[in-house]
Formats: sequence, structure tokens, C-alpha cells
Amino acid sequence: MLVTPPPMLLGAALLFWGWQTGFLFPALPLAILIEAARALTWRLELSATDFHRLTDLCTVLIIVSGVYLFSTTGTSRAVDGPRAMTLLFQWMPFLLFPLIASQLYSTAGKVPLTAFFWALRRQAARAPETRPGPVDLAYLYFALCILSASAANRRTLEFYAGLCVLAGWALWPWRSPRFSPLWWVPMLGVAALAGYGGHVALHQVQQVVEQRVFDYIFSMVRGDADPFRVTTAIGHLGRLKLSDRTVLRVEPREGLHLPFLLREASYDVYNSPAWLAAGAAFTAVQPEADGETWRFAAGRGPAERITVSAYLNRGRGVLSLPGGAFEIDRLAVVGVHRNRLGAVKVEEGLGLVTYTALFGPHGPLDGPPIEADLQIPPREAAIVSRIATDLNLAGGSSVEKVETVAAYFRKNFRYTTWKGERPRRESALEEFLLNSRAGHCEYYATATTLLLRAAGVPARYAVGFSVQEWSRLEQRYIVRARHAHSWTLAYVNGAWRDVDTTPPVWADSEQSDSSFMEPVHDLWSFATFLFSRWRWSEDDSGIGRHAAWLLIPLVLLLVWRLYSRRRVGREAPSSPPAPVVARPGQDSEFYRIAERLQTAGLGRQTAEPPSEWIERIRAAELAPILDLHYRYRFDPTGLSTSERESLKARSESWLRARQQAETVAGGGRGAG
Repeated sequence: MLVTPPPMLLGAALLFWGWQTGFLFPALPLAILIEAARALTWRLELSATDFHRLTDLCTVLIIVSGVYLFSTTGTSRAVDGPRAMTLLFQWMPFLLFPLIASQLYSTAGKVPLTAFFWALRRQAARAPETRPGPVDLAYLYFALCILSASAANRRTLEFYAGLCVLAGWALWPWRSPRFSPLWWVPMLGVAALAGYGGHVALHQVQQVVEQRVFDYIFSMVRGDADPFRVTTAIGHLGRLKLSDRTVLRVEPREGLHLPFLLREASYDVYNSPAWLAAGAAFTAVQPEADGETWRFAAGRGPAERITVSAYLNRGRGVLSLPGGAFEIDRLAVVGVHRNRLGAVKVEEGLGLVTYTALFGPHGPLDGPPIEADLQIPPREAAIVSRIATDLNLAGGSSVEKVETVAAYFRKNFRYTTWKGERPRRESALEEFLLNSRAGHCEYYATATTLLLRAAGVPARYAVGFSVQEWSRLEQRYIVRARHAHSWTLAYVNGAWRDVDTTPPVWADSEQSDSSFMEPVHDLWSFATFLFSRWRWSEDDSGIGRHAAWLLIPLVLLLVWRLYSRRRVGREAPSSPPAPVVARPGQDSEFYRIAERLQTAGLGRQTAEPPSEWIERIRAAELAPILDLHYRYRFDPTGLSTSERESLKARSESWLRARQQAETVAGGGRGAG
């Protein structure tokens, strides 16, 4: 059977993989090395242990590459985990190249199966005679190149055309000699054209499935805030549950009072259950001379600082900033944009950024109030006006109105993430204010914003995170996805102020629902953060920056060990085959009886039971011999000495009788 791919096939598959994945430059020398094995006459004498080391090296390369990809693409947002897996699969031909190259340049020409399974290695060490045979990886590597190229398929027609060419190339040596190539090539073309429709359909189905999975995961895991629209869970039935995933890290500093709010975006138009940002177009912010300082305006009065570490999704995202921010330092991105509602988005940044925000009570992060900051939707106007009248919010200063609203929620409401069914005649906000008086932060922030507007205080709905958890492991504050929070911005005495009326127990409630596996997740998250900080050159200690260089001497040592192996000519005699161990019963004399009957045309048919065979050929005298034979072969206790002698004697007696009968029959035919 043909097991060697046709000339140039593996090299062409590697070039095809490089073309589709964008790795054409590294694929070219790999293809040359692969095909040079046909021209070179020397080979390396590699032992099974050498192949084991090569397999272990490839495994380490895959693990390190997986950690690298998940740290640089998968940790920015949880929905990027599948993308990291796709990239890792695209790298497979490169990561497994040492193994296929060792096969092609070795005297064995194959890779022992023990190289892939630790259990087989231990078994072979205990019983060398049970060592499984080697395998040829050539066609498997060819298939891997095709599959890895398909993972990066962005040009459907070009990919399919290349796939058909490579498939025809691989199938050419296997074609039937009964058919002329003049027929085989056109028929292959017809099959390729017929399959193109199915290929396009499958590609479209794949895109639909990927989008559905993406939407499903995105709905479960909170991503970047949308600076133009946010849909609340007001009116949601059941229990809200956010993940324990760490999304931000805040460096400790003196004077930081907890909980501390970091805002991503704010909104000014309410259309239940969504808040919208009207007229909130983004404008570019010009960097300072160092390229890492972004100033919105000169700060007025004393300034405070806070340093935040955050992941960016493909280099883009919305920053989490304190209210009153007027400058961002050490932010290594290409572009920064902000809108009048205080949302700041960045573009073309690193996977992990650490920035310092300067802020003050009169910072210019938010634009001045407009008419939209006082509007109340008609559906909620009646209930909001009624409560504002009950609280006597018409008089007093803005500060007094804010304190009155905060005291109203503090004394009369409680926090819960569970919402049951409400009467259909009531809106979700009305049910919250009049009946249940219990809800989560989105209820409190929405109700507070509308009540302040009814009192004549400009107000906006804000979303972001609450900094409140200290990590003893990391020695810094960590912000989890479950710390996502909503509150109100109120315009008081010429500046925007954070007003959070949600009962403080909400943080303890979320903590009580945390997973028992949280410490394990935190340890992995911290390790990933350290790796990402090294990856994006933010490891000030320099330890992690040099850790990956330890792989280089290990790889060089392995290459030297392999290169030092004795090189022989391609036609060098191979090692003698391992002795074949006879299985019990193979020396049974009954096999001679079976051969004699087979020669006479009375052999046992396929899948025919022995008893039916004896009955068919009318040889009942073979029954006791056959019974001894099967016991000799399959009975764990085997035969006793006397039974073994009986099997031998009976078999030889039957053979002699058969020989005599055939002789007599032959003589009778001759006399006739």
C-alpha cells in the first residue's frame, strides 16, 4: 500500500497554509526543509526516546502558545476565548513541524506510537515485546495543514480552489489504473464543482452558528459598555447573576475611600427599559508631546490620582474613569475620543493597558447640562411627579434635594436581585416605587435620576464599576464583573456629582453568591495578568520578561542531542524486527487437519460455527479433537499433559486414516 505522499505535496500544503493564515514567510523555509528530505541521502538514527523528547517539546510549545494566546486575546473579554483557540489551531502546522521533520530525516521513516501516549511508554518499558508499531505522520500532517488553513478561511473561492488542487494531487497516486487520466481528471472537476455549492452553504451555516454562539455568550458575560445605549434589567423576572471574573485592577493609594466609583458611560434619555445617549458624538483628544498623556482640559483645584489596569478587546474599549477626570497619563494607545456625557473610548492600544487618571471636583469630563437632563418620559411622569410632591422637592437647594431623595431610598427600600411577576397594569418602575420597594441598582439609579429631574436638578444615568474588594493575593484592589454598578449623576453647585442610592448591602449580597471555586479562578486570573503584563512589556520587575527565554536553551539542547546522532545513508539496513511471540495453541496439530480439509474443498466457511462445519462435511469423529483444540487455544488453564498428548495422537491418527483413505480411493480410480 502507498503510504508516502507524492513529491512536493507536503511542501505545497505548507505553502497553502501559509497563504491562508498570513504565515507565508515562515511557511516557505518549512516547505523547503520538508521537500529537501527527498534529495538528501543521509539520515539520523533516532531512537524511540528521541521521538519521545520531540513529542514532549511539541507539547510544551502548544501549551506555551495556548497560554500566550489566551493571555493576549482571550483575557480582554471572555468572548474572545474561541478566537484564541482558533488562532492556536492555525499555528498547529508550525508547532508540530519538529515531529514531521524528525520522521522524514530519520532512518526509521516513521514515528513510534509510544511517542503520543504516556501509558504506551510505560507499558513498553515493562514489556518490550508489546511495543506497538510505528505510524506514518505524512498524510496526517497534510490533513492538519488543510484544516489549519480552513480555520483562517476568509476567501471562500480561493480556499476551495486550492483545496481541490491539493486533494487531486493527493488522490492521483491512488486512482484506479482501469481508468484513463483523460476520464479521471474531468470527473474530479465535476465532483469539485458539485461540492462547491455545499461548501458555500456550510460556510454560511458556520457564520450563522458562530454569530449565534457569540451573541449567546455576550449576553451572559458583560462586555464593554455601549456609550450610546444600555439596556437595563428593570422588569426582568428571576435572579440576576454576574460572574466572578476580574475585569479591572486598581493600585492602592492613600486616601482612597471605598466604595469608589469608576464610570464607563452615562446616558440622558430614558425609554424603558433602555437608557440612551442623545447627541453624544465622539471627538478626538490630541495627545501631549510624550504620546501617552491625554488632557481634556486644565484641572481646577487640588487633583487626585488613581491607577487602573484594564484589558482592551482587540485594542479597543471604553475606559473606566473617576468622575471629574481631566487628564490620563501613561496610556499607550493611538487614539482617544470622548463625548459630552463623559464616555472615553480608545483605539489601537495594547491588549493590557495601565493608566493613571487625574481627577478633581470640577473636572471637565462631563459636558454642561442640557434640556434632555430634565426630561421625564410620559409613562413615568405621573408616578414620579406624585412622589416628588410627597417628598416636597419643589423647594430647597440642589444639595438638599439630593439628600432628601437619598434619605427616601435609604429608609424605605431594600436591595434584591430577585424580581417576581408584577401586575400587567403597572410599569416596572411603578411597581418598584409603590409596591415591592425592592430591586437592584438599575432600579435605584433610574428612579433617582427621574426624581431629581422632577425636582429640577439635572441628572443622568451612569454605569461602571464599584471598587470595593482588596486582594491579599495581588496586594491591590480587584474589580469583578459582579461589581458592575449603576448610579446617578446630579448637577449640583455647578459640577456633576455621583449619587448612589443603592443600599450598601448590595456588595455583600453579591459576595454571598460567589462560587466556591473563586480562589482557584483568582489564582489563574492573577497568573494570566502577570503573563499579560510581561507580554505587553509592563513587568517592571523584569523577571517575567526573561522567563520565556528559558525555552531557548532547552530547544537548543534538544537540537544538539538529535544532531549528534549518527548519520547514515538512506539505504542503511534497518534494525532486525522484533521476534514474534507465539500465542498459546498455535502449535496445535488440528491446523494440519484444517489444511488437509481445505485442500480437499471441505474447508470451514467464513463465520461458520465449528459444529455446523463438522456436520456439513459429515466428520463427526473430529468433534473430540476440535474440543481439545479449542481448549488448548482459549482455556486459561490449558490442557494437561495427558490431554495434550491425546490431541496430538488423535490428530495424527485422523491424518493417517485420511491419507490411507485417499490412497485407496486413488488406487481404485487408477484400476478403473
